[in-house]
Amino acid sequence: MLTDNDGKELGEYAYHIKISNEAEFNANFNIPEDFGEVGAISITNEQKTEVFIKNIVLDLRSGKSEFTCNSWVASKNDDPQPRVFFSNKSYLPSQTPKGLVKLRKDDLLQLRGYGEEQEERKSFQRIYDYDTYDDLGDPEKSLKLLRPVLGGNEHPYPRRCRTGREKITIEGQTFETRLDKGSPYVPINENFSKSKEAQFKFKTIYSMLHAVIPTIKEKVFATPNSRFPFFTSIDLLYNEGINLPVNNEYLGDGSTALEWLHRIIKATGDLKYKILRFELPETFKRNRFSWLSDEEFGRQTLAGMNPLSIKRVTNWPIMSNLDPKIYGNPESALTTALVDTQINIMTVEEAIKEKRLFIIDYHDALLPFVNKVRKLENTTLYGSRTLFFLDDEQQTLKPLAIELTRPPNDLKPQWKEVYTPGTCATSEWLWKLAKVHALANDTGYHQLISH
Repeated sequence: MLTDNDGKELGEYAYHIKISNEAEFNANFNIPEDFGEVGAISITNEQKTEVFIKNIVLDLRSGKSEFTCNSWVASKNDDPQPRVFFSNKSYLPSQTPKGLVKLRKDDLLQLRGYGEEQEERKSFQRIYDYDTYDDLGDPEKSLKLLRPVLGGNEHPYPRRCRTGREKITIEGQTFETRLDKGSPYVPINENFSKSKEAQFKFKTIYSMLHAVIPTIKEKVFATPNSRFPFFTSIDLLYNEGINLPVNNEYLGDGSTALEWLHRIIKATGDLKYKILRFELPETFKRNRFSWLSDEEFGRQTLAGMNPLSIKRVTNWPIMSNLDPKIYGNPESALTTALVDTQINIMTVEEAIKEKRLFIIDYHDALLPFVNKVRKLENTTLYGSRTLFFLDDEQQTLKPLAIELTRPPNDLKPQWKEVYTPGTCATSEWLWKLAKVHALANDTGYHQLISH
């Protein structure tokens, strides 16, 4: 159903015309000349299950008009109300065309849940209403399982999505009853995909890996504390099968432990032989040593798990905010002359002005812990700064330099060194080791702080 800015409507069925990774539907409308600019499209899902609408494109005389949807639409058997999508054109509330005002209001009421607070939410709904965390414990089973309510006056944070499940009162406090089975309500567009949900089978995976990891260690490493002796030792994880000593017990969803492991780690051959082989990464298939390149380092930094740590450089020189009496000279060893040489096509000042100089700076975050970590056996740590240059043509981040810093201790003064892409075998391998330290810091920061 099309709706113009004045409220006029046209309706037609859409038919399936293409099958691939994404299905395509087509509908033809005879639009009268006095039909205004299309401001909204309503969709009724005639399928038996929900469908995901990526976008809608109208091929009009005036040109193509696109509606970006990226949303699930419930089956009319579950929700008979048509789902409305609005054009990509934005309006201030006071400037919203009159034909769209009621549609906008109704859509907002759907998101808020019509105020039906007591009704239990259904999986196909997209209601974003909030409630206190009053279902963390299980006082119905035992008072020992009583837990404080979060999101109220005493503990104002955090809150959760309202589910509308039945409330009970115990010891003068009101709690929401717990689910006997299944998952709690989450708005349909916020639900994890099936592949994502598989990652949360942590306890099952953990119990399986308890059995698998010792086998891998025995297969790959000579002693428990040894490391990969050669690059070819890494290949064993992908090329040779490893017997799986996994107890093939049944899980809660009816599948077996071995089947779940098969979904996560590539099992080859007949499953009854329990042969494990790790899936070969795509980049590894193209080039076994691609992970050593600066291009892949920049790509993984941007496409990895922690891209929000990348900041644009706005001040130069780079300075630490830590106490210099404890941590030493606050000025970075990343000098103008050194970085100018690495950029080559412009100066540092020009790169900052053109917004092409970026940094991942874990210097201040990690330096207070460096001396403590270095006291651990076979362990080291540096505060790190990784400097990148934005390649406008390739739209990639090129690593320019990595600064590693150790604060002063009882025996030694502050130490800091800058590493750049090498010009000989020794400097090239020092550069690779510097990248390893930078990536290790990025992983640790993500797991302990960002995540």
